[in-house]
Amino acid sequence: MPTIDQGGGGMLTGFLSPQGRILADAFVYPKNTGVNFPHPVFLVELEEQAKDRMLKTLTFYKLRAKVRLRDVADKYSVWSVWGPGSTALVGSGGQPLGHVPRGGLVFKGETTAAADVWLLDGRAPGMGLRLLLETDKAEPSLPAGFERVAAERYTLRRVLKGVPEGGSDYVKSQSVPLESNLDYMHGVNFSKGCYVGQELTIRTHHRGVVRKRIVPVLFSHASDDASLLAVDPGFAQSQAPAPQADIIRVAELDKALSKSEAKAVVRRERKTPPGKMGSTVFNAGLALMRLEVVEQFLSQPADRRTLRLETVGADGQRLTVSPWTPSWWPGNPEA
Repeated sequence: MPTIDQGGGGMLTGFLSPQGRILADAFVYPKNTGVNFPHPVFLVELEEQAKDRMLKTLTFYKLRAKVRLRDVADKYSVWSVWGPGSTALVGSGGQPLGHVPRGGLVFKGETTAAADVWLLDGRAPGMGLRLLLETDKAEPSLPAGFERVAAERYTLRRVLKGVPEGGSDYVKSQSVPLESNLDYMHGVNFSKGCYVGQELTIRTHHRGVVRKRIVPVLFSHASDDASLLAVDPGFAQSQAPAPQADIIRVAELDKALSKSEAKAVVRRERKTPPGKMGSTVFNAGLALMRLEVVEQFLSQPADRRTLRLETVGADGQRLTVSPWTPSWWPGNPEA
């Protein structure tokens, strides 16, 4: 919080249980205007379903601190702005985005021409800006060349970049920050002092072993050619798998294997499914997957793949699942 309490852009964070499990992901913005500025006033953006629960949790941890919490969900709306020129809407000459000297004020050139409450969405390259506008403003004031699009366009962009968001991707009191890519998305500060849920997070980080992560996937009907898979805007949401639907491993063994070899492969298969679905849009989605399974899937040529992954759509139909790792991940050769 000291990095933003003097104003400027906001940041991504998460609220954890004492056991280190995610209660909710959130964005925290300094309020750069108002009669109290530059005294710290923050706006916390949460998923609608988590709002009341987290307000109660924050009130519990407030204790005797001189902090006032209140629900202002009806006073603000959230906007995402991306594309060429979006990052040029903020920052001033020669300074990093949101740079504010300690004890200084935020000038108009260091906020944004579109909104006074904002952040540079650093969860993945190209995510653009995130703006909070008071509800009496119809939409952000942007230069020519920007156009308003349906919310599905934002969701599709987020999903294809492998960016989890909200309760469909973070399972309350079950999801772990590093498995949910919060470290890759700059949502975890490993040099910060004590915080609720720190022990599991730091221990996992220093061990350097994360066996599962949220990755983007495409799915299709089992009869389709998976090697030709692409985003299908005509794929009905009623056919998509529900959040937390299991992704199972279907062994397509080479016919040259003997019966004894085939039995050995079957015995090595784990009973725990290698993945679970998250949010979806069209025939794209996010899934928490075991990385060893994803690596094995990607290592096989699409036209000679012996590993098949499947899930079940909301209509009960089998769907083939094709995962991949985002190019922007640290250590990815394409990064």
